Amino acid sequence: MISHPLACLGAAVLATATLTAPAFSQAPAAPAADTKLELEDKAALDAGTVKLDPALPAATIPGRPAAPAAAVVPPLPGLEKLTPAQRQAAAKGIADVTSYMRGVRLQESLEKLNEVEGVTGDFHIVSNMRGAVFTKMRDFKAARAEFEKAIVLTKNMPRENFHPRFNLAEINFVEKNWPQARTEFTELLASSNVPDSGTRRLMEYKIFICHLQEKQAAAADSMLEKFDQYDNDSPAYYFAMAATSFAKEKKEEAEEWLASASKIYPKEINDVYQDSLVEVGWLQTLQ
Repeated sequence: MISHPLACLGAAVLATATLTAPAFSQAPAAPAADTKLELEDKAALDAGTVKLDPALPAATIPGRPAAPAAAVVPPLPGLEKLTPAQRQAAAKGIADVTSYMRGVRLQESLEKLNEVEGVTGDFHIVSNMRGAVFTKMRDFKAARAEFEKAIVLTKNMPRENFHPRFNLAEINFVEKNWPQARTEFTELLASSNVPDSGTRRLMEYKIFICHLQEKQAAAADSMLEKFDQYDNDSPAYYFAMAATSFAKEKKEEAEEWLASASKIYPKEINDVYQDSLVEVGWLQTLQ
């Protein structure tokens, strides 16, 4: 979480903003669920909104104030040997890339990442963000190579290693390699490095969609039981029900579930879940 427009995971690409929805005592009425699944794998649309997880330092995440120029920048994981001035330059460069990506200034993003790498040398955040840029360009081959490099660079940093692994799984999801994406998201869930419950729910939701696309109705039903209609923090239940309806070609029913989610949860987190529906091809754009 990968947030998020590709932007910070996207930078776009994150995919995992921890957002809290307003508390509610009763969920809006939703369409009745049908137990029989009629699954169809529809072509995905080139939406350009893939959500990855850039794992940026907090000071570089869009929406959070940048540190004052005179502030002391703590070592980023993997940059402990750099001088404070070098760390400051790297942090500023990463923040610039985040800003460029939000403005879809992709070539400038790549050029700035090259500058940052000139200061840091091989650096997992640079590789991860470069992969996010290539993902936004829909150059999945190049993106995959960068995420794989970031995985190698973080082999001794389990918490940092989670982020490029998430992004690599997301690439497989976007390319409709459902078995591989499901396997990789499942392995990440089993690890102790999932950053928060929101990311956990998002991965479970993506696994659920993989089951639908693989026509594994029993496994999809079992996964659906993990989602809580009254979860204040995650719209996973509503979007899983929408995905089920789309899979049965009941578009109006799916739209009702999406409308219910929009009344309860913040748009930012709904967009993260909608993105998967766009990639599958059930939605043309984020609503």
